[in-house]
Amino acid sequence: MRELSPWAIRSRGREDHRARYARYIASRAWFARREQWVSDERARTCSQMVRCWGGCGNDWRLERDDMHHVSYVRLGDEAHEDLWPLCRGCHDALHQLMDSTRSWRKLHRELANEQAIAIVRARFSAAPRVRLRDYL
Repeated sequence: MRELSPWAIRSRGREDHRARYARYIASRAWFARREQWVSDERARTCSQMVRCWGGCGNDWRLERDDMHHVSYVRLGDEAHEDLWPLCRGCHDALHQLMDSTRSWRKLHRELANEQAIAIVRARFSAAPRVRLRDYL
């Protein structure tokens, strides 16, 4: 489980949530939910391949990669849209961005995730810089 961001305020409620989350992530129920998500996504997209939603374009693999919780409201009974498949690099980049400033914590979690993933995706879609001297 990730360390608390430097901006997080420790409280009994937060510690209880983190303990509940840690138990759930290690449970058979979580691994079954991940498998069900992949099955649902393959049926939804009519494709056997699932891609990382972070913009890198890498194949996402159940046994290797992460599933990001967009919301914890339905923890243990997540809807399909509550979960995003992210490779480790994109998942780390998303959390690094969201932990970088207090401003992210002021936003509703779903909105913060939508905005943060847009920034992470933009890093991959930005056109490479061309230096004129490379062509001279």
